[in-house]
Amino acid sequence: MRYLAFVSYDGSNYHGFQKQENVFTIQQKIENAFKNMTQQVVPIVSSGRTDKGVHAKRHPFHFDFPYDIEEKTFIEGLNKRLPLDIRIVSLKKVSDTFHARYSVKKKKYTYVIAKHPSTAFTQRYEVYVKNFDIEKAKEATTKLVGTHDYIAFTKLTKGKETVRTVDSIVVRETSKHYQFIFTGKSFLRYMVRSMMGVIIDIATHKKDIDIIDRLFNEKNRLLASKTAEARGLFLTNVYYKGVK
Repeated sequence: MRYLAFVSYDGSNYHGFQKQENVFTIQQKIENAFKNMTQQVVPIVSSGRTDKGVHAKRHPFHFDFPYDIEEKTFIEGLNKRLPLDIRIVSLKKVSDTFHARYSVKKKKYTYVIAKHPSTAFTQRYEVYVKNFDIEKAKEATTKLVGTHDYIAFTKLTKGKETVRTVDSIVVRETSKHYQFIFTGKSFLRYMVRSMMGVIIDIATHKKDIDIIDRLFNEKNRLLASKTAEARGLFLTNVYYKGVK
């Protein structure tokens, strides 16, 4: 039987979601919790990777298990065996054809810019940018939306398709933050953070807004800005057809 789970985590102490040798990752901690609870090796399959230091509110993964699961009890059992900075938030049975990665319809990321200098209690979850011009930032977001070759906004992997569609970038303002919400079916490695790096440079008048056209036209990553810090980025949600 196949199950879909969503996990939230503070990524500050981890080298991203995907399991790697000799470093702590979210996948490693979850699979260890499964083994401790069930005495079985239960591999999990994620919707995708996250970078070192990136957080998530709802990061999905699927796994196969030979028995029916009482969802609430199973979640409680896993969370008892997980660090407090990793929490399973939901669990449900899905069809055997469901795949956490290949069934994705849409992903949503949020990048958080603080209006005021961070404190010891907020610095893990935001990035403060001095003299941040929000109107310039909004103007920049409009040029990044659409279907483009984002090769200048990613770490190049030979043979990987770099054309993507960014459905929307919504800017929300609160009393303490600017939130940049990116939505699309899939994103390249470092793509959201690279776009935010460009937005930040435009919003602080270090680059002219025409740099975005140059990046798309010239496809030269050397023209791009410094990749924005990981701690401001959250995988907010991943959407599937028929799954709430």
